[in-house]
Amino acid sequence: MEIHLKKWGNSLGLRIPHQLAASLGFDETVTLELLEGDRALVLRKKYVPPSLDALLASIPDGFQYADDVADFVGGAPVGQELI
Repeated sequence: MEIHLKKWGNSLGLRIPHQLAASLGFDETVTLELLEGDRALVLRKKYVPPSLDALLASIPDGFQYADDVADFVGGAPVGQELI
């Protein structure tokens, strides 16, 4: 796939074709990292760790712990545990 750079102020800009953006999961809310390699330019989606609210919201309704950990999660201390 070939694309052409365009003047954008004092910089150069490029457009990511829709099909490529869709296949990579890019949209206007994504932040990309720009890396310079050996005669190469690499764009990659910047990793953004999920917030605690997002993690908690991802827990499905009616979630139950597996039997082997349910007692651990809901149980009381039985020794010299530090909290």
